[in-house]
Amino acid sequence: MDVLSRPAPNADHRIFYGTNPYQFGDLWIPQTKNKSLFPLIVFFHGGWWKSKYDLAYAGHLCAALKSIGIASWSVEYRRVGETGGGWPTTFEDAAAGLEFVRTLAKTYPFDLERVITMGHSAGGHLAFWVAGRHHIEPHHELAILPSHVSLLGTIALAGAVDLRLTIDLSGYFTFAHDRHEVYALMGGPPDLLPERYKAGNPGDLLPFNMPQFLIQGTKDDQIPLGLPSRWAILARGAGDEVKVEMIPSADHFDVVDPESEAWRTVSETVRSLLFNSKQARPHP
Repeated sequence: MDVLSRPAPNADHRIFYGTNPYQFGDLWIPQTKNKSLFPLIVFFHGGWWKSKYDLAYAGHLCAALKSIGIASWSVEYRRVGETGGGWPTTFEDAAAGLEFVRTLAKTYPFDLERVITMGHSAGGHLAFWVAGRHHIEPHHELAILPSHVSLLGTIALAGAVDLRLTIDLSGYFTFAHDRHEVYALMGGPPDLLPERYKAGNPGDLLPFNMPQFLIQGTKDDQIPLGLPSRWAILARGAGDEVKVEMIPSADHFDVVDPESEAWRTVSETVRSLLFNSKQARPHP
């Protein structure tokens, strides 16, 4: 059974970060006998920003991370359709979900010096967007929530990390999804909504000033295979550190499936970023 078919394990806690029914997250906390603070991954699920896809399948990934000593905060958010997402609410929820980490850290043993974002598919866009949103001009409607959570880096798993590149590359190949999902999220194409894309597209918010990792399978039929390398050129040109891993024969969901061969690459990337960058700190 693939990751979408297997029943997902339950989170340790489901917590609301806002008043809307879809402003919640699932929290996963490792077990330990000592009082160390845990590194934290803020995860954004995929589904092309559509209401019919939710965070349930991410439970497999979060449980696997918990088993290696990493806490996860899997953020649900309003999506395009009946949940009331799209521009600007999806972005507002992603930002609020990340900032809620500071509230969670008052109760749970997180190391706020070891926090990264990670996202799958459309969630890769949100993971990269929150990493760069501090560049949004102060007067913009999406700058209403200050950015106070410091990140060590960000990881995209088969991520639609750049809206403009997703639009451009989807025009040359046949994929399960294309530019119209981006238009639905943003309310239209870039030429008609330049200010929205300037604030909502990660590529317009470079440099992030943090490492970026893009992991994708060569058998992915949903995200253009040229997108990671194109992003790397763009981000490196802005001065950022970027690493791309293309996993032979892996498909779109293998990168979020702990039972797949691709998981080793994902796990090693996460470990290198969270355990090698900072030393664990004791719980006060």
